[in-house]
Amino acid sequence: MKKALIIIFVLILLVTGLYFYYTRYKIISPDLYKPEQETNEQTQQKTLKLAVWNIRIFSSDKRDNVELGYICRNLINYDFTALIEVRDENVLRRTENMLSTMGRNYNYLVSGEVGRGVKERYAFLYDQDKVAVTNQGQIYPDKNDDFIREPYFATFRSGNFDFTVIVVHIIWGDKVSERRKEIQKLAEVYERIKNIDPIEKDIILVGDFNREPNDDEAFSALRNIPSMKNLFDLPQKSVIFDTNLYDNIWFQMDHVKEWTGFKGIDKFDETQFANDDKKASLAVSDHRPVWAIFDTTKDDD
Repeated sequence: MKKALIIIFVLILLVTGLYFYYTRYKIISPDLYKPEQETNEQTQQKTLKLAVWNIRIFSSDKRDNVELGYICRNLINYDFTALIEVRDENVLRRTENMLSTMGRNYNYLVSGEVGRGVKERYAFLYDQDKVAVTNQGQIYPDKNDDFIREPYFATFRSGNFDFTVIVVHIIWGDKVSERRKEIQKLAEVYERIKNIDPIEKDIILVGDFNREPNDDEAFSALRNIPSMKNLFDLPQKSVIFDTNLYDNIWFQMDHVKEWTGFKGIDKFDETQFANDDKKASLAVSDHRPVWAIFDTTKDDD
């Protein structure tokens, strides 16, 4: 009995000593050892959250500071946002200043006026600590007047990820055929902008297309571009009344391999306005922002 107790005592000492040795010097089986997971902040430093948002009649005349505050509480969640329906540059200055008080350092590119009747502008709002402009914005040279509002594009770099964004606001018009006609021309726009720089293939097309992506008559030309993909499909809705999916992000999967697979539609109308669509539309917009996340640590060009 006494001998058995001695053996047990020795085994306990042996096990305790081995445990101390292995944990003290980190000699742990690779199969068992798992490093600490990255923090959310570390992950954010390696990614770019890119959004597109049609902010209804986005002008200083139409937004007081309270309403602009609602808008900025959404914009601050994105590193880069393509803005649609901008009516004046002053509202962008106010937005930039308000976001700076919230702790982020944004700048913007803004287009000249586009539109045959009511004039609008596009803008790219970006966090200067994460994004740099490599080619200034240009309005697409629409020589045949195919678009009521010509697309706007620019090239950027975030970490090792360089990319060109094209933004468009398709006509509403009186007939669906008018919208389809413009959308059908986007494949030509996409290819022409891609061919400006034969090396740069990371082209991202975003916008308010005023048609849902299952409209094959409208989007067939875009879909015929190899590996072209739209990120959002029905039954998702980007209009706050949950009626339509008009806003989307398109790119060629073979080239934009930096997409992480993460995407979303932010329902600010539900989270900030308790699903009061009228109030949300008047204060902010009748469209929700749609977004996708890209890896900025590598580039495949």
